[in-house]
Amino acid sequence: MNLNYLETFVMVAKHKSFSRAAKLLSLTQPAVSKHIAMLEAHYGTKLVNRTSRRVELTDAGIVLYHFAGRIISITQRAKEEISSFAEEVKGRLAIGASSIPGHYLLPRLISEFKKEYPLVDVSLEVSNTGKIINRLREEAIHIGVVGAPIDCTEITCTAFINDELVLIIPTGHPLTTRKEVAADDLVGEKMIVREHDSGTRRVIEEKLEGAGVPLDSLQIAGEFGSTESVLAAVEAGLGISFVSRWAAENAAKNGRIELRTLKGLDLSRSLHLIYPRDRSLSRPTHAFLSLIK
Repeated sequence: MNLNYLETFVMVAKHKSFSRAAKLLSLTQPAVSKHIAMLEAHYGTKLVNRTSRRVELTDAGIVLYHFAGRIISITQRAKEEISSFAEEVKGRLAIGASSIPGHYLLPRLISEFKKEYPLVDVSLEVSNTGKIINRLREEAIHIGVVGAPIDCTEITCTAFINDELVLIIPTGHPLTTRKEVAADDLVGEKMIVREHDSGTRRVIEEKLEGAGVPLDSLQIAGEFGSTESVLAAVEAGLGISFVSRWAAENAAKNGRIELRTLKGLDLSRSLHLIYPRDRSLSRPTHAFLSLIK
């Protein structure tokens, strides 16, 4: 059986569209239909139900989709590990990162890495910590950089650089009249928070809880999916929040928001490298880890 047929099937299943799969794979739509037909002939059963509106997998198709993704991933890993025996470091390096390292740290590190290893194709996917962990488990990325420690037996987690979370306040807010803000001063304030899977949110919840100010003692004014959207919401006056100093300093310098640290509360944290504990690492991955460490 041709591995390309499985790749076509996975793309059709993922996007629920023959035309979309054809476009992404640079194939004609009849070619995509032929690949699916060949797979159905090979397995002797219908894998896809195609209607005028969308594509749905049959029960057999769902089973194949589960295994096909794993087969493609294993094949890709084999190719990467075999190519690692070549003298030059080349191949593919897929990095996943939460928003702070993804937007403010990794672009510079990737630039340095590419100068040293120009034959490596590097991709960067930015999402929240929970999704990055899942992408690592799915073997969709080789390495992750996240804002909170991971306690998982299958993943190696190493702190590698420090960060500091700061309180950001809309200009003109009553809290801006204070040079020092205590955790108790936040009780009852409108608060913008990140989504539940965010490493930043996990750290803030733990720190405030430890200071006797649980998150439910504040008014949750909004839940946002990125640091940039949190900054915009605070600038618009929706409430206060916490973000990385790296992310907040430019906005503060431009007078869009104001920054404060919390009196007596250490909001420093480490950013962490995560990668599979028991999986063989490719040469590009080893090279990137060496650069960062």
